[in-house]
Amino acid sequence: MPHDDRKSEIDLVNALKKGSHQAFEQLYHQYKRPIYLNLHRLVHQHEVAEELTHDVFLRIWQLREEINVDKSFPAFIRRIAANLAIDFYRRAALDKKIQEELISAATERFGSLVEEINCAENQVIIKSVMQKLPPRRREIFMLCKLEGKSYSEVAHLFGISQGTVNDHIVKATKFLRSELAKHYPHSYPLFFLFIFSL
Repeated sequence: MPHDDRKSEIDLVNALKKGSHQAFEQLYHQYKRPIYLNLHRLVHQHEVAEELTHDVFLRIWQLREEINVDKSFPAFIRRIAANLAIDFYRRAALDKKIQEELISAATERFGSLVEEINCAENQVIIKSVMQKLPPRRREIFMLCKLEGKSYSEVAHLFGISQGTVNDHIVKATKFLRSELAKHYPHSYPLFFLFIFSL
């Protein structure tokens, strides 16, 4: 960010900390679109992403006095958005209908979600956990989930039945979900990718 823009943002954040509604509105209009897009990539639903975006800025207003102007304000917003998205998935785990919708969306978007995660550390974690799978199971999982090949295509490729392919996918997903939840409970994008994929 150019120095002048950074100074302008610091001035806005300082005004926000003092309770300025005008500063809050400016920051809202500046950041609502990127925050919405990031949330939509996680929850796949327009209305939910919009609701969470509003919740993000409500939380910012509530926490305004705690904002550290010496640290990145965009990072502060993203952290709030991430925490609210986690809360959404926790609630969804208790709601069968929402869970079914998420499963469907996650299946369609699994590969693109992996590409969209912009945190290099999370990409390393995903790869390291997947390396724990047996080689053939890992390859089948990657072909179906990451490359979008059908079970019949993969079955033909390996000379096995579609039922066997499905068995590999189910076991791989359960293992990955368990490993990520056990070892990386705070790595939110990873947890999202696997917990609702069965």
